[in-house]
Amino acid sequence: MENIKEKIKEIIANHVDVTNAKEDTPLNELDIDSLDLVEAMMEIEEAFNIEFENEEILNLKCFDDIVKVVSDKLNK
Repeated sequence: MENIKEKIKEIIANHVDVTNAKEDTPLNELDIDSLDLVEAMMEIEEAFNIEFENEEILNLKCFDDIVKVVSDKLNK
């Protein structure tokens, strides 16, 4: 799970500054706009060979939510 967190953080860091972000920091506090979020989610899909439903993306509130959804998809 730690590798998943690190990879996701690396991908999101390509779009916004995450140096002071904690895992429970709301995504809106990271100043990530909708386009950056969609681009980051597409990169995450590609990195982990998974696909997100639009509803899943809309329900993401913080970094931990992304990690949980990715982990759940990888464990199916």
